[in-house]
Amino acid sequence: MQIVVVGNGAVGMMIAWEVLSRLPEARVTLVAPQARTGCASAAAAAMFNSFAELDTGTLLNKLEKEKWQFNRLAAPRWPALLGRLKEESKCAIHAGFGTFVINNHVSDELEDRNFDAILEALKLLDEPHEQVSPAAIPFYRPACRSRSTRAVFIPREGWVNPVDLLEALTIVLGNSGRMTWVDACCKRLESDSRAVRAVVTDDERFLSGDAYVLAPGANFSQIVQSSRLDIGFPKVFYGVGCTILLNTGDNTLNHCVRTPNRGLACGVYAAPRDPSHTVVGASNLISPVPTNHARATSVYTLLKSAIEQINRDYYRAELESINVGWRPTSEDTLPLIGRTAIENLFVATGTKRDGLHCSPLIAQCITDLIVGGEPPFCLDSFRPDRSPTRIYSRREAIETTVRQTINAAYQHDFVPAKNRMLEEMERFHRDDLEALHDQVGAIEWGIPPEMVSMYRYKHLPAASPRGGA
Repeated sequence: MQIVVVGNGAVGMMIAWEVLSRLPEARVTLVAPQARTGCASAAAAAMFNSFAELDTGTLLNKLEKEKWQFNRLAAPRWPALLGRLKEESKCAIHAGFGTFVINNHVSDELEDRNFDAILEALKLLDEPHEQVSPAAIPFYRPACRSRSTRAVFIPREGWVNPVDLLEALTIVLGNSGRMTWVDACCKRLESDSRAVRAVVTDDERFLSGDAYVLAPGANFSQIVQSSRLDIGFPKVFYGVGCTILLNTGDNTLNHCVRTPNRGLACGVYAAPRDPSHTVVGASNLISPVPTNHARATSVYTLLKSAIEQINRDYYRAELESINVGWRPTSEDTLPLIGRTAIENLFVATGTKRDGLHCSPLIAQCITDLIVGGEPPFCLDSFRPDRSPTRIYSRREAIETTVRQTINAAYQHDFVPAKNRMLEEMERFHRDDLEALHDQVGAIEWGIPPEMVSMYRYKHLPAASPRGGA
């Protein structure tokens, strides 16, 4: 069996490894540029976080909860997987477990509520954790006005150096003797109504196989549009995010330290990249087109957050690199994972910031489907060839977006006047969002907070809803 995989981020590489590990007769052709421009995996921290990713409404929304349950099911796979990968590749992979979630007062009360949601879920689901004094966190020395009052240690959530991870996967796949590497971009798929016949590269090579897996991250919609397939998919956007790599020397963290999620998919996290470097993130900008460079405001915010919220001694750290990645973010914010109506085409994208973390589980699911088996998680809600699913009610979406927009303002140095400014801001944003929903025909459903600008600037049209909150 010949499998053609498009994409060489963590998801594509894991799928290739799973296929070769489980199917002795299989061969894999992996199509992707070696430069990995915009690869979300390469720019990531990268964190194995599930509980630390919870928001106050995650477990109250049926589809948000389902997405989180998929994330959680992936987490326990990493300790054994890293051990196996180190053994097979003979590579050092800098990784570890133990995450401190801190609750400081740099933003507004949304952060407090998200921290409470994390604690409640940890207790409800019997996840090992310990509430600790922030002062006891190693190498956590924030500026006085940014210090935390609460912190929780989650021992089974951790991080990995993504460069090490991708290098080890490259070595293991190469050692298999059943891999063909194609250093090119997928331009389109050649297909008829029943099957894909070939991947066509940007240098006009035709690569054929028995099964095809599209795992190209945020470039997915571009490939689909060029391929003119007879089936439709939710549009996948470029969630442009950047991290900064600091040479922190003797102040390098030995655990991941992060805030809860903050408004509009942001927050602050810091994780050790190796014994002398710390990676700090993250920013988020949903874009219809790829962006190769970070915005000045994103870099400013990360540097400021690193020095004020993580360790004030980072003022003397050397800024070694600014890393840009494109998180594949679908228009309904749900991942696209599974088989399509085209019998030999499988898709794995739309994972936003969960791709690397979930990659072992995604790889098992896709391989199970290729061989006609049953995946360990029901993928019905993530079916790639679907109409956009409306996961929020209109009221829920508007209230969530108002709350997150104001929280995001605090993250960017907003200081309200000592009058009714906050009330007026809330009213302005609520009225504006009501008008936008009316404009796009979102009457019985709500626009996800991340997608407001995409509807506002007509990168997404009004669409007939499917599903419900």
